[in-house]
Amino acid sequence: MKLNPYLMFAGNAEEAMNFYVNALGGAIAQLGRYGESPMPSDEDWKQKIMHAKIEFDDNILMISDASKGEKVSTDGNIQLAIGFDNEGKAYETFNKLAKGGTVTLPLAKQFWGDVFGMLKDKFGVSWMINSTEKK
Repeated sequence: MKLNPYLMFAGNAEEAMNFYVNALGGAIAQLGRYGESPMPSDEDWKQKIMHAKIEFDDNILMISDASKGEKVSTDGNIQLAIGFDNEGKAYETFNKLAKGGTVTLPLAKQFWGDVFGMLKDKFGVSWMINSTEKK
């Protein structure tokens, strides 16, 4: 079993997808647009993303523009957490995700020994980054 986060956006999924590909060092593994579907869609929504899948390392992040007019929100109790075993990679990813967003806890050595930080990216998605040094 594997849990795959699925992020919904209100018309800016393509921008978010490209941001995450860059920040996470991933690749677009699948991309489908509303206009390619047999479902009817308004002209201005045909190029919006109906489903996209980003793969990075051994992870998958799925992204979509919600149906036109559907309300989406990033308020709530969900944070995406990424664990690293390389501090340099943790700092690099944290800084890329933080660009244009808000750092809520700077990435730094914590009392339990790991490097940990939290942020909300420019799309309102909350992230926790942790790096445990390999022994």
